[in-house]
Amino acid sequence: MNINNLRFNLIGISGVAGSGKDSFAKLVGEYFESIGYEVKYLSFAKKLKQEVSEISKQLYGIDTTNCTRDEKNLVRPLLLAHGAIMRAKTDGRYWIDSVSSQIEKDKINIITDVRFCEYKSDEVSFIKKENKGIVVHVSRYTEFEGKREMIKPDNEYELRNDKKLIGLSDYSFSWPTNLSLQKKYCNNFIKWIDNNYVGI
Repeated sequence: MNINNLRFNLIGISGVAGSGKDSFAKLVGEYFESIGYEVKYLSFAKKLKQEVSEISKQLYGIDTTNCTRDEKNLVRPLLLAHGAIMRAKTDGRYWIDSVSSQIEKDKINIITDVRFCEYKSDEVSFIKKENKGIVVHVSRYTEFEGKREMIKPDNEYELRNDKKLIGLSDYSFSWPTNLSLQKKYCNNFIKWIDNNYVGI
């Protein structure tokens, strides 16, 4: 890949909870770092977790900025409710605007939690139209005795948005839970980028 001819600097990764968005982001980020790019990881939910952290600690003894997956699952309804309220008040822009100013033009910026496409200028529009970036959708499956079972949406918001996110993604794939098999999916993505987004 020609480091000087990459035609985007923003990647958004979508998928349901537990699909491996962070894992895929790390693999992609490590590749870009290996060829000389600086990589910045961003999250729409970072500010959300910060805003509800104090009330969550007071009520439940859980710090949403630093908790286990099990603890996060316990307070997920709180996170979802606050997130939805602030999105509704701002036509979907509240969490987007918290990330917008953090994007750096000379780095590969990876947003690890694209979840919504309900408003006219929502997360997908922000990435693709406003910033000329690309959106990747990740699905994960478990496999037992030759049968695959997909990880399903965790809540009503994922159920409502995930199929739309797949349709609006520039690149989508399903990968296994087995970590040893996952790197090849990153390699396939890099080849796709090389074929479609490198050059004049």
